[in-house]
Amino acid sequence: MKTKLAFLSLFLTVLLFGVLNGGGLYEEIVVSPVWSASPPTTFALIQEPNGLSLTSFWVPFHIAANILLLLALILNWPNRTKRTYLWVVLGLYLVIRVVTFAYFAPEIIDFENTPAVGPFSPELADRAERWTVLSWLRTIGEIGINVLLLLALIHPGKREAGEGLK
Repeated sequence: MKTKLAFLSLFLTVLLFGVLNGGGLYEEIVVSPVWSASPPTTFALIQEPNGLSLTSFWVPFHIAANILLLLALILNWPNRTKRTYLWVVLGLYLVIRVVTFAYFAPEIIDFENTPAVGPFSPELADRAERWTVLSWLRTIGEIGINVLLLLALIHPGKREAGEGLK
Protein backbone atom coordinates (compact mmCIF):
# COMPACT_ATOMS: atom_id res chain seq x y z
CA MET A 1 0.00 0.00 0.00
CA LYS A 2 2.84 2.44 0.84
CA THR A 3 4.45 1.79 -2.54
CA LYS A 4 1.17 2.55 -4.32
CA LEU A 5 0.72 5.80 -2.39
CA ALA A 6 4.31 6.77 -3.13
CA PHE A 7 3.77 6.12 -6.84
CA LEU A 8 0.42 7.94 -6.84
CA SER A 9 1.90 11.01 -5.11
CA LEU A 10 4.72 11.16 -7.65
CA PHE A 11 2.35 10.57 -10.57
CA LEU A 12 0.06 13.40 -9.42
CA THR A 13 3.08 15.66 -8.94
CA VAL A 14 4.18 14.94 -12.52
CA LEU A 15 0.67 15.75 -13.77
CA LEU A 16 0.46 18.98 -11.79
CA PHE A 17 3.85 20.17 -12.99
CA GLY A 18 2.71 19.28 -16.51
CA VAL A 19 -0.24 21.64 -16.04
CA LEU A 20 2.15 24.31 -14.74
CA ASN A 21 4.36 23.77 -17.80
CA GLY A 22 1.35 24.13 -20.08
CA GLY A 23 0.31 27.33 -18.31
CA GLY A 24 3.85 28.67 -18.52
CA LEU A 25 4.16 27.92 -22.21
CA TYR A 26 0.73 29.43 -22.90
CA GLU A 27 1.72 32.56 -21.02
CA GLU A 28 5.07 32.81 -22.82
CA ILE A 29 3.69 32.16 -26.32
CA VAL A 30 0.24 33.77 -26.20
CA VAL A 31 -0.19 36.16 -23.27
CA SER A 32 3.18 37.84 -22.65
CA PRO A 33 3.76 39.01 -26.23
CA VAL A 34 0.41 40.84 -26.11
CA TRP A 35 0.62 42.55 -22.71
CA SER A 36 4.24 43.55 -23.28
CA ALA A 37 3.82 44.78 -26.87
CA SER A 38 3.22 48.49 -26.36
CA PRO A 39 3.18 49.55 -22.73
CA PRO A 40 1.54 51.06 -20.90
CA THR A 41 -1.69 50.62 -22.91
CA THR A 42 -1.17 46.89 -23.47
CA PHE A 43 -0.84 46.38 -19.70
CA ALA A 44 -4.66 46.53 -19.68
CA LEU A 45 -4.60 42.85 -20.68
CA ILE A 46 -3.30 41.90 -17.22
CA GLN A 47 -5.20 44.47 -15.18
CA GLU A 48 -8.40 44.26 -13.19
CA PRO A 49 -11.31 44.32 -13.67
CA ASN A 50 -11.38 43.11 -17.29
CA GLY A 51 -7.89 41.75 -17.83
CA LEU A 52 -6.45 38.33 -17.16
CA SER A 53 -5.84 37.52 -13.53
CA LEU A 54 -2.45 35.85 -13.54
CA THR A 55 -2.57 35.12 -9.83
CA SER A 56 -5.88 33.22 -9.99
CA PHE A 57 -4.10 30.50 -11.98
CA TRP A 58 -0.57 30.56 -10.61
CA VAL A 59 -1.16 30.88 -6.86
CA PRO A 60 -3.44 27.85 -6.33
CA PHE A 61 -1.45 25.63 -8.68
CA HIS A 62 1.87 26.48 -7.02
CA ILE A 63 0.39 25.91 -3.57
CA ALA A 64 -0.79 22.48 -4.75
CA ALA A 65 2.64 21.85 -6.33
CA ASN A 66 4.38 22.67 -3.03
CA ILE A 67 2.14 20.27 -1.13
CA LEU A 68 2.36 17.44 -3.67
CA LEU A 69 6.11 17.75 -4.08
CA LEU A 70 6.66 17.52 -0.32
CA LEU A 71 4.19 14.63 -0.06
CA ALA A 72 5.96 12.80 -2.90
CA LEU A 73 9.31 13.32 -1.19
CA ILE A 74 8.00 11.97 2.12
CA LEU A 75 6.21 8.98 0.60
CA ASN A 76 9.12 8.10 -1.69
CA TRP A 77 11.76 8.57 1.00
CA PRO A 78 12.66 4.85 1.26
CA ASN A 79 13.61 4.79 -2.42
CA ARG A 80 17.08 6.32 -2.58
CA THR A 81 16.98 7.07 -6.33
CA LYS A 82 13.55 8.68 -6.26
CA ARG A 83 14.50 10.60 -3.12
CA THR A 84 17.59 11.96 -4.88
CA TYR A 85 15.57 13.06 -7.90
CA LEU A 86 13.01 14.70 -5.62
CA TRP A 87 15.69 16.56 -3.64
CA VAL A 88 17.12 17.93 -6.89
CA VAL A 89 13.60 18.89 -8.03
CA LEU A 90 12.90 20.57 -4.69
CA GLY A 91 16.17 22.51 -4.86
CA LEU A 92 15.55 23.70 -8.42
CA TYR A 93 11.95 24.54 -7.60
CA LEU A 94 13.03 26.58 -4.57
CA VAL A 95 15.56 28.52 -6.65
CA ILE A 96 12.85 29.31 -9.21
CA ARG A 97 10.39 30.32 -6.45
CA VAL A 98 12.96 32.61 -4.80
CA VAL A 99 13.70 34.30 -8.13
CA THR A 100 9.96 34.57 -8.79
CA PHE A 101 9.30 36.27 -5.45
CA ALA A 102 12.39 38.48 -5.72
CA TYR A 103 11.96 39.67 -9.31
CA PHE A 104 9.05 38.30 -11.36
CA ALA A 105 6.18 38.82 -8.92
CA PRO A 106 7.09 42.39 -7.88
CA GLU A 107 7.69 43.38 -11.49
CA ILE A 108 4.42 41.92 -12.82
CA ILE A 109 2.53 43.50 -9.91
CA ASP A 110 4.07 46.84 -10.87
CA PHE A 111 2.93 46.29 -14.48
CA GLU A 112 -0.55 45.37 -13.25
CA ASN A 113 -0.69 48.58 -11.21
CA THR A 114 0.71 50.90 -13.89
CA PRO A 115 -2.15 52.89 -15.44
CA ALA A 116 -2.80 51.51 -18.93
CA VAL A 117 -3.06 54.94 -20.49
CA GLY A 118 -0.69 57.36 -22.12
CA PRO A 119 1.89 57.24 -24.85
CA PHE A 120 4.23 54.34 -25.55
CA SER A 121 6.96 54.11 -22.90
CA PRO A 122 10.38 52.85 -24.05
CA GLU A 123 11.41 52.36 -20.41
CA LEU A 124 8.36 50.18 -19.69
CA ALA A 125 8.86 48.34 -22.98
CA ASP A 126 12.46 47.53 -22.00
CA ARG A 127 11.35 46.29 -18.58
CA ALA A 128 8.53 44.22 -20.09
CA GLU A 129 10.86 42.71 -22.68
CA ARG A 130 13.43 41.83 -19.99
CA TRP A 131 10.67 40.25 -17.90
CA THR A 132 9.40 38.14 -20.81
CA VAL A 133 12.88 36.99 -21.88
CA LEU A 134 13.86 36.04 -18.34
CA SER A 135 10.50 34.37 -17.83
CA TRP A 136 11.35 32.00 -20.67
CA LEU A 137 14.37 30.86 -18.64
CA ARG A 138 12.08 30.25 -15.67
CA THR A 139 9.70 28.23 -17.85
CA ILE A 140 12.57 26.15 -19.22
CA GLY A 141 13.67 25.45 -15.63
CA GLU A 142 10.15 24.33 -14.74
CA ILE A 143 10.10 22.04 -17.78
CA GLY A 144 13.40 20.63 -16.50
CA ILE A 145 11.70 19.99 -13.17
CA ASN A 146 8.99 18.03 -14.92
CA VAL A 147 11.58 15.97 -16.83
CA LEU A 148 13.31 15.12 -13.53
CA LEU A 149 9.96 14.18 -12.01
CA LEU A 150 9.23 11.91 -14.98
CA LEU A 151 12.64 10.28 -14.55
CA ALA A 152 11.91 9.72 -10.87
CA LEU A 153 8.55 8.22 -11.77
CA ILE A 154 9.86 5.73 -14.31
CA HIS A 155 13.10 4.82 -12.51
CA PRO A 156 12.68 1.79 -10.27
CA GLY A 157 15.46 2.98 -7.97
CA LYS A 158 16.97 1.30 -4.95
CA ARG A 159 15.28 1.00 -1.63
CA GLU A 160 17.22 1.55 1.57
CA ALA A 161 18.69 -1.53 3.21
CA GLY A 162 16.11 -3.26 5.35
CA GLU A 163 13.17 -1.78 3.42
CA GLY A 164 11.14 -4.44 1.68
CA LEU A 165 8.55 -3.83 -0.97
CA LYS A 166 5.08 -3.71 0.51
